[in-house]
Amino acid sequence: MSTIDTALRQVSRRFPEAFARAMAGPKATVRGARWIETQLALRNRHLDRALWAEVDGVARVQHVEWGWRWTRSMPYRMFEYHAMLAMALHADAKGAVVPPVSSTLVLLSGRERAWPARGRYRTDDALEPFSGARFSVDAVYQRSVRSLRARASTLWLAFAPLAFDADAHKLAEVARELTATERDDDRLADLAAAMTVLAEADGRDRGLAPTLAALFPKELIMRSPIYSLGRTEGRTEGLAEGLAPLGRQFSRRLGRELTEAERALLASRLDTIGPQRLGDVVLDLTPAELAAWLADPAAR
Repeated sequence: MSTIDTALRQVSRRFPEAFARAMAGPKATVRGARWIETQLALRNRHLDRALWAEVDGVARVQHVEWGWRWTRSMPYRMFEYHAMLAMALHADAKGAVVPPVSSTLVLLSGRERAWPARGRYRTDDALEPFSGARFSVDAVYQRSVRSLRARASTLWLAFAPLAFDADAHKLAEVARELTATERDDDRLADLAAAMTVLAEADGRDRGLAPTLAALFPKELIMRSPIYSLGRTEGRTEGLAEGLAPLGRQFSRRLGRELTEAERALLASRLDTIGPQRLGDVVLDLTPAELAAWLADPAAR
């Protein structure tokens, strides 16, 4: 799941408006969509994504959580993150108006029977008015390739390998559409890499990953941090080779080459904090924050 988290965090950060529009509805006016960081990280909790957007003139915050499978603890997890995000927003606001918070679980695999559109975690007695948290459920693996394409954003095409009717022919159509419509090479590389990761993890075991490998040039996929971090995490070809592409991603974010001391620090932190945390750092921090993180011996 950590490789999937890395892939989805990377590709989603490039498409905040696509998420905002999907959650707000096709007729809503969406402005200024952006992913945000809050003090939630200081509480040793790491929700997948928090999205700020102005929807029909009203500021809103959307919590987006990836879930590989539904578990009995999932409703509580959604409640916990929802409540803690609201608390963090209040702490960050310093007296200003706090926007309303809604939560969505993007479900990637599981049962074939349709999921309800809404889930909830209740904290009060069933005889009392509801108290707790409700959340939306977007089971993308139960959608068709056509319905994902209808969302009119290349972001949602990354989930095509999980669609219930995905096959080699439909994925070839999606690859052609991505190549024709996505003009940003870095975004295209992230989409292609994310599709490959999801195809390899597909719970239906339809063997779609080789199809995608033939549809996208390897050189394109290797441009993405998803490829670099996945290689480092797996260590399938040795630590030194795995660190090389990861170091390139740090260099690209900083706009300069890493020093030998910084490369040694990355190798050390790979063992102490692990590849998933390194992925969060290189994908989520600004260049200035990334430089400070590298300069701080106690940073984690």
